[in-house]
Amino acid sequence: MAVHLDREGAVLSLIIDAPAGSDDPERYIAALHEISGVTDPFVLLVTFRIPLDLPQVQRKAQNLWFKATREKMNATCRATAIVRKNPSEEMQRTFSGLWSFPVLVTDRSDAAELFLAAHLPEEAGS
Repeated sequence: MAVHLDREGAVLSLIIDAPAGSDDPERYIAALHEISGVTDPFVLLVTFRIPLDLPQVQRKAQNLWFKATREKMNATCRATAIVRKNPSEEMQRTFSGLWSFPVLVTDRSDAAELFLAAHLPEEAGS
């Protein structure tokens, strides 16, 4: 399974990894819905170890998820770090514009972890 969601305390990790599976797009959308169902404060790490090619129907579902959950995500998510190859300033602007919480797009896992550690909910950081 290439797409999975893990939780360790207040850290949610959405990981897209090899080997790629034919059901990855559906798993990705299901993971997004699971994330937006979290009711206590969290930080989110999204790691693309392989590219995720979403068919049009899943791209539309992803965009609808972003719109439908914006308020809920702003209330519960404290920060998001996205780790992927060749991040660009445009990616940073796009993802930062989706929510009111801090977002980092980087190609370095260590930078993502430090960024999220600085934004952990107080209960999780104690």
